Amino acid sequence: MRILQVVHDFLPRHVAGVEVYTDHLCRGLAREHDVAPLFSEAVTEAENHSLRRGRHGDVATYEIVNNHVFQHFEETYRNPAIEARVREVLDEFRPDVVHVQHLINLSLGVLEELRRRGIPTLMTLHEHWLACANGGQRFHRDAGRCDVLDAQRCGSCNAHLLGDGLGARGRLSRLLRIPAGAQGGSASLRLARVEPLEVDTPDPRFVYRDSYALHGVAREAWVGHPPSRLVFRVAAGPGAVFRTHVAMHPSTFETSGGGVLFSVWVDGVRRAEERLDPRRNSGDRYPRALAIPLDPGTAHIELRTVSEPPDASEFSTAAWIDARVEGAPRPLRERFANTARRLVGGGPADPARRIERRWQSVREAASAVDLFLLPSRYLLDEMARFGLPAERMVHCDYGFPSEAFARRETLPELARHFAFVGSVMRHKGMHVLLEAFEGLPADARLSVGGSLDYDPNYAAWLQDMARHPGVRFVGGVSPACIPGFLGEVDALVVPSIWNENSPLTIHEAFLAGVPVVASRMGGSTELLEAGGGLLYDADDARALRAQLRRLYDEPGLARRLAASAPRVKSMKEHVAELIELYDRTRFGRRRARGRA
Repeated sequence: MRILQVVHDFLPRHVAGVEVYTDHLCRGLAREHDVAPLFSEAVTEAENHSLRRGRHGDVATYEIVNNHVFQHFEETYRNPAIEARVREVLDEFRPDVVHVQHLINLSLGVLEELRRRGIPTLMTLHEHWLACANGGQRFHRDAGRCDVLDAQRCGSCNAHLLGDGLGARGRLSRLLRIPAGAQGGSASLRLARVEPLEVDTPDPRFVYRDSYALHGVAREAWVGHPPSRLVFRVAAGPGAVFRTHVAMHPSTFETSGGGVLFSVWVDGVRRAEERLDPRRNSGDRYPRALAIPLDPGTAHIELRTVSEPPDASEFSTAAWIDARVEGAPRPLRERFANTARRLVGGGPADPARRIERRWQSVREAASAVDLFLLPSRYLLDEMARFGLPAERMVHCDYGFPSEAFARRETLPELARHFAFVGSVMRHKGMHVLLEAFEGLPADARLSVGGSLDYDPNYAAWLQDMARHPGVRFVGGVSPACIPGFLGEVDALVVPSIWNENSPLTIHEAFLAGVPVVASRMGGSTELLEAGGGLLYDADDARALRAQLRRLYDEPGLARRLAASAPRVKSMKEHVAELIELYDRTRFGRRRARGRA
């Protein structure tokens, strides 16, 4: 059987759960079948949307270059240029079945192309990307967890992608063949540039930087805790506009004692000011947008936040910053404004509608999938609520190369060595773990396995707050080294503050004979309720400390928990399971064609 695996990223450049699982699966399938992964990769030195062929181990690979430069929001989930490269791969590889692992950085149109060709299609859902435009984590950019899908809130969370140059104006510009940066007859995609200079805030917990290449101009996303100053140098060309959004951390809505004053200063002159207080005005829960025209040249811009009253320091504010030019010349915008609004059905001023159109597009594309595979019942229920057809969803958890793990049979009577392994990013909750670990005795140890490059500002703050003498940051741990890493610890901690699906690390800890302490979130709850560890309420450092202290103090607890862990499916068993599903889907297609 010829099997094409479609995934967003792949090894060796990207080492995360989906990529590791897809690699294990390709290796398992390749023993008896012809398998190839198709994935995307940012390669700035290569032509955008070009197709590169290569090999990974024993399998051929297809890599589509996606340098993440989008003209409008819709290109983040439907990209005709990428779909054209996928058609080339389908013509060349001629798969009998396609197993989609992820479509982020690819296109929903891939599913529709598979339907047109009559190729049986299965799709594993690893997280919430079909419903969540913000990377699929259901985790807001202002560091709050998204518990309920709401189009207005989703629109505000994705404000960095929903700027007005990406909607009617951007489409109108392409329709009229006007470059996105055109202004008064001059064309440039880089008429404005933002350079961060200084961050001054008393609490670095919420300070992070995230960059985007969107509409030809780099955008910077920041979060700060008042009182704070974010200082930028902006190189502006004709028609440049400095845009920023300010929002508040959702956890402060009900607990704060006041509001926050946000102001923008250009070369020492206050140009804009906004007060936010969600307790008094529910609309202040969502980002407030400001636009400040800039004169050509170089300007220093300060974004200032202060609490009102001054002692109401529980507030945190988020700012999304970009500087760019307007899309089309004003006379043309005025002349064709009504046409543009008809083309986009409401235009950029209505981000909620654009999010709803994305959801509609997802549901339409999902009709091309023969079978959805959900590793956790939690995610199955969530996606059914989102609107995926329940009759085409099955629970199918991951399989693992269990032969690589030597189950630990000699756990100590009392746990002393704890570990975290995974992506060192905010939604993984490492700050909660470090706060909890402060309360453990000095002889306790914590090994943090994970690259510190994903979010350097967050990583720097973690290193600063890691005051316990037993904390060690050991760097990234390759998939091949995971068994050895887990074989040296007494317990694994999974402190996530987002709803995990079915974390690979929990399964791997079970295989290694190591107990797990995890937050009561999503699929983690599902796994540990069957045995193998302890649960606590997410975001609660004291509750996590209590569970760690139990493992430290109670003789034999770690051993008993490890012995109660559920059995983990081997990759050999998983491959056999998938081949049966592939065949069922193929034969179902044949029967359907016969009836037609």
